[in-house]
Amino acid sequence: MTLTASEAQHTTTATFRDIAERHARSAPSGAFHRDAWDALSEAGLWRLPVPRELGGAGGTWRDFIDAFEAIAAALRSVGFAMALANQATLIRAIVAYGSDAQRARHLPPLLSGAIGATAISEKGTGTEVRALETSLVRDGDHYRLDGHKYNISHAPEARLMMIVATLTGDGKPATALVLIDPERAGVQRSAPQATLGVTDLPIGDLALSGVRVEADELLGAPGDGLRLLMDIASMNRALFGLLCANVTQPFLADALAHVGTRKTLGIALDTHQHVQRRLVDVQVGIERTRWTARAALDLLVEQRPEALANCSIAKLAGARDLAQAALHLLAIHGSDGYRHGPLATFVADALAMGSAGGTEEMHYRNIFSQMQRRAAATARAA
Repeated sequence: MTLTASEAQHTTTATFRDIAERHARSAPSGAFHRDAWDALSEAGLWRLPVPRELGGAGGTWRDFIDAFEAIAAALRSVGFAMALANQATLIRAIVAYGSDAQRARHLPPLLSGAIGATAISEKGTGTEVRALETSLVRDGDHYRLDGHKYNISHAPEARLMMIVATLTGDGKPATALVLIDPERAGVQRSAPQATLGVTDLPIGDLALSGVRVEADELLGAPGDGLRLLMDIASMNRALFGLLCANVTQPFLADALAHVGTRKTLGIALDTHQHVQRRLVDVQVGIERTRWTARAALDLLVEQRPEALANCSIAKLAGARDLAQAALHLLAIHGSDGYRHGPLATFVADALAMGSAGGTEEMHYRNIFSQMQRRAAATARAA
């Protein structure tokens, strides 16, 4: 794991932190902060990890991760950090697995800030990929896409979508990944749906009816989608874990200031051991989640097989630590925290991470499956 950064990396990270801090003061209530998104895009956030020959800055994914952490900590928005993670995941997928034509078609707008979305979840099956009802069927020299997608971040306004579907009609059903323009015939998008938390992230549904898909719009070979998706989703899970740690930091700073000045019967709150314990628990959760997620991302970048389980562990641990931190901070601020405002919004947003990027049950299954694989490999080698 890389624990130190170069002077150039520090400068880059500071640039994006400054942009985020500047725009944090003008964040719209309950709406996506498009001004912040555009400013970060114009500053080259999405180009950071992309090779120069593909229109990028020629940096590394670690460069992006450093910038991502700085932005997530400054903007105080779980929803905005989720959008950053989703966009980065889609860009990496196209860079890693797209054809030359797909890279030429999709990367320029994405690197300039056009928003992309990934549609996996369905109302009846959640993110259980092998049970997805959305189908892709060969129809002459092209394919036909039918089905529905539920609870998709940025579905109402994305310019590009990666749809996860079940490929049927060519033998055994398999997973396929389709890159489409959501404005084409047969795609119907809902308006943003009302949610308990992350109200600044537009979330909606998709209806797909007889959508024509050309052969060159499939990401990777037909039927190879599950293997690719496991790698793609792992990136998203680890970034979600990382955002859980970083988005908590400014709220912890607020709480430390609060307990140092708030007094009861002339005694500052930070002298009470139970208050100290709550704050220490928040700090422990931040560090535990942050370094678990960074280690998982390192494994993924290095294409190590154990990355799949560790990325799920990062998301699972991150969501738990985030929810616990939110409750600790709410208790420390008392009734002031419960009133409508930044902390109350943070608490509602924290609960969303329990299911965003996959439920606990899904991650348990993935981690256990990887444990079984490792045990079987060890037994074969013995």
